[in-house]
Amino acid sequence: MPYVVVGHCCESGDLVTPSATDHEELGPRELPKAEIGDLCVIEGAGAYCSAMSAKNYNSFPEAAEVLLRENGELALIRRRQTLEQILQNEAEA
Repeated sequence: MPYVVVGHCCESGDLVTPSATDHEELGPRELPKAEIGDLCVIEGAGAYCSAMSAKNYNSFPEAAEVLLRENGELALIRRRQTLEQILQNEAEA
């Protein structure tokens, strides 16, 4: 099925599937039909990777990180941030 893949912030820089000829335009990709609970792995995530992410931008938790080992095994190397962890640093005004 044709899908346009975007990030969670819905900003112009969140477009993961731009057109091949114009990076400001949408470029649908043929992907298997998505079902609730499916995961989509994007290997080159740019600013979505841990080192580049804007910490808690729009109160979005830091993502979990998974390491793909040479033998094909997956290992969780960092858990997803919880809501409690986001709120613990907020101060009352």
